[in-house]
Amino acid sequence: MQSLEKWSSRSDAWTPEDDERLTAIVLHHIRTGSTQLKAFEEASAELGRTAAACGYRWNGVLRKRRRQEIEEAKRDRKTLHKPARTAVPVVRQATPASSASSMKEVILFLQTYDEQHQRLLRQLEQAEQERNQLLQRVQELETRLAHLPPLEQGPVTPEQLAEDSRTLFAIMERARKLLESDGSKTSGE
Repeated sequence: MQSLEKWSSRSDAWTPEDDERLTAIVLHHIRTGSTQLKAFEEASAELGRTAAACGYRWNGVLRKRRRQEIEEAKRDRKTLHKPARTAVPVVRQATPASSASSMKEVILFLQTYDEQHQRLLRQLEQAEQERNQLLQRVQELETRLAHLPPLEQGPVTPEQLAEDSRTLFAIMERARKLLESDGSKTSGE
């Protein structure tokens, strides 16, 4: 008895709403000619479970209970894929349970859509802030670059090198003479 209570109180147990949503998604994929694997992937995103868990639930429990609905979905798929002149629209009377389930699906979709929309708005705002910071940084660097002295243009010519060498040797000669004169003054004192 304890194990039965433990199983029924699991936090990740499948609710009837989860089963209905999984069934609706799988039947929609059957009607449109899509694969059940794609249905399980869609259901996993919507129900917050893995695709494998959705597949296991469908194949292990729900599929057996929904044989008639599966057959109807297959018939719908065949009529949808026939040429338009032979296709007869299938009109079903909505039951209160199915319309309530549909409304729950619409509400769930809208809530999920709104959450995703809000998340994308936050990401956009962050991206804009980063862009503005980067633009400001570029402006700062351009200002600093404008205040730097200009670089010499082109390579040094042999004439410039010879002139710079003569100037350097002249400076070194003056420094030597200054040192000699300072040395003679210190030794003469």
